[in-house]
Amino acid sequence: MNIVSEVVSLAQIPRGQCAKVVDFDGGRSMAQRMVMLGIRRGVPLCVVHGPGARGTVVQVGGARIALGLGVTEKIRVIPIDASMTTEELAA
Repeated sequence: MNIVSEVVSLAQIPRGQCAKVVDFDGGRSMAQRMVMLGIRRGVPLCVVHGPGARGTVVQVGGARIALGLGVTEKIRVIPIDASMTTEELAA
């Protein structure tokens, strides 16, 4: 399956949509914090609540993580289809 989407910030992903993490615009400490939370390059995540003025709640694996608006604007993602298999997401 060919995914042709543009890279956007996580803050632009609507509730119920899934996305694949591409990069971080924040500094090294912000990127390290995201890695500690399980948000790494290539990892799929789904927006559970938000986005809103107070931030977004995302599901990464089995965990739900609340992220502030400033952080979500610095996470670059590609929107994906939630029904894709893990093999298709890894490509």
